[in-house]
Parts: sequence; structure tokens; C-alpha cells
Amino acid sequence: MKNLSFSLFNIVSVILILVIIILIVLPFNLINMEQAQRIAKWKSEYEQLNYCFSLVNLHEGSIIPTGEEAGKLISEEYILERFKPYFNLVEIDLRQLKKYSYRKMNGGLVSKESQFYFDKFIVDKDGTILSVRKNEHEIISDNQPLFFMFVDINGVEKPNRIGRDIFFLNIYKSNISALGNGRKRTKLKSNCSPIGSGLYCSEYYLLGGKF
Repeated sequence: MKNLSFSLFNIVSVILILVIIILIVLPFNLINMEQAQRIAKWKSEYEQLNYCFSLVNLHEGSIIPTGEEAGKLISEEYILERFKPYFNLVEIDLRQLKKYSYRKMNGGLVSKESQFYFDKFIVDKDGTILSVRKNEHEIISDNQPLFFMFVDINGVEKPNRIGRDIFFLNIYKSNISALGNGRKRTKLKSNCSPIGSGLYCSEYYLLGGKF
């Protein structure tokens, strides 16, 4: 009887340990699966945006206005208006976005002084939140983007984190690229991590990097 009790105790202990392991591992697997789905969605969204920008470039002569149009005040609002016919944008009640906010991958706040602080949003027919902001640094080379684009593939749904469901594009005069393009893979990986800002995840995931 004593041996039987000891055996039952061992069995129960093993079962409890297995349950604890499953409870610990399962959430991480679910998080990884959800992020894998977001990465796949970002890749699809990037292809779609790239196509839209190619249409802008084809029909407008360039993505960013040149010639006579370049003499106008080229603001973020002007650029967004230029994109409207190509991006399936919808009219929205801005109150829907009143409580919308986002953070860095590591949970840090994005300060209003940051180059990647966006507060003027539009939405496309799929619910993707978009925004454009001018590059505030002095442009001395064609290799520098003229504008940046903010893309939240989940819309108002959480997690609303850079590198999780929020990504960025560099917008040049006649083409686009994902933020982080041209950076070394080690730099992309270190930035696209739980301790990083997540800004370079935009390019890292396109290159096959994993969360």
C-alpha cells in the first residue's frame, strides 16, 4: 500500500509538472503564431503599398511632386491628398482615432519630438491606419527619404506596437523602401527585439527575420 501511494504521488507530481510547462510554453507559442501572422500580413501590405506607389509614380510622374508642383508648399496633408486616388482611403470620424496611441516594441513611449511621432491619421478600406511625415533632417543626398509613412496593419486593434503591427516606409521622389533598408542584418536584428524600438522590423521581416 505504501509503494502504491508513493507511485501515485510520483504520477500526480509528473502530471502537475507537465501542466505547468504547458501553461508556461503555450502563451509564448500563441504569441509567436500571432506575430507570424502579422509578419505575413505586413509582407502582403508592403507589396500592395509598393504597387500603389508605382501607380502614383507612373501617373503623376513621381511620388513626390517635381517641376511646377514642387514650388507649392508640400505638406503631409498635400502628399496624403495626392495619394487618395490610389490608396482606397475612406472618410472616417476622427473621434474613432481619438484614443488611438502606440508605443515602441520595448514598451517605451514615442515622444512628440521624435521623427517617428505621428498624429495625423487616415484609414483605408481594410482598416489599415496610415500617416505621412516629412523628413525633418536636411536632405543632401538622393539616398535620404523625403517622407516617412506610418502603417498600422491592425488598425485600432492592439497591440499597437512598433515592430509588432506598426511598420514604416521610406518615401523617395520616385520609389519607396522599408525603414531599415540598407542597414546590416545584425543592426536590424538587435533593433527588432524585445529591448529595441522595433523601427527596423519593417525591413528585417521582409528579409525573412523572425520575431
